[in-house]
Amino acid sequence: MKTVLKVAAQMAVSFSSFTSMLRRMAAIGRRMLVLLLILLITTATPAYAQGTVLTPQQVVEYALTLKKLEADFYQRAVDAAQSGGLATAPQVAKDAIISYGQDEAQHVTDLSAVLTSLGGNPDAITIPANPNYSAILNRDPFANPTDFLLAGQYVEDLGVAAYKGQVQNLLAAGEAGKPVLAAALAIHSVEARHAAGIRFLREALLSSDVRPWIRNQDEVIYQENRDGSPIPFDSEAFDGYATSDEVLALVSPILTVSQQVIDNSNTTPVDSSNTTPVPVPPVRALW
Repeated sequence: MKTVLKVAAQMAVSFSSFTSMLRRMAAIGRRMLVLLLILLITTATPAYAQGTVLTPQQVVEYALTLKKLEADFYQRAVDAAQSGGLATAPQVAKDAIISYGQDEAQHVTDLSAVLTSLGGNPDAITIPANPNYSAILNRDPFANPTDFLLAGQYVEDLGVAAYKGQVQNLLAAGEAGKPVLAAALAIHSVEARHAAGIRFLREALLSSDVRPWIRNQDEVIYQENRDGSPIPFDSEAFDGYATSDEVLALVSPILTVSQQVIDNSNTTPVDSSNTTPVPVPPVRALW
């Protein structure tokens, strides 16, 4: 009997040692997993660290430029819906134009306040009086509902990607970037709803082969897929981002006043068949 008890005691000690060893191995495994994740993130950083490095104030100036452009875009759409090429648009589309325009105007107001708190001047962030919106589709996007909704899809998709593209810069700024990051995230979700809404209108009203979400990179006008990234941006489960360099390359033609616009302010007739865009002075925050 004593022998049996002794063996049982030894087995209990062995089992206790075994479970203790398992706990130690699990703890080591968790630490190794954390280290592996950190290594994965740090080695993957170069795939994301593309584009100009911006300070929090520069990020707000960049975002405010885009917001002023979007607000102006929707205001012109509201005008066209009243007595222009969008007058024939279904009421649901007109309601969306008004609602989205109000959102963009509010974003301008709030980002202006954020910029002021950082010591910047919102009034110094300007866009041309007559942006060249025809650069989006190479034709007037306000001439008919079909072209407007397609142009709107590009504008909103790009806006969503632009905000995501600045996360790295704001995280790198530490505490100084947190208030701006909070504002950017609050706006980002609204931009995503706008993008989904515009896409839904194209699908529902125009029977366009598009969904409220991005199905493949051919549907966007920025570089969605990233070589060397652990995230498969070519999957419907993930949406890509756009760097400030990529966004500004797409937006800069809109922020250019054409020769035709300039010459129309004169009384001298102009040969419009032989005109080329003339750059205006650089808009602040476009570097």
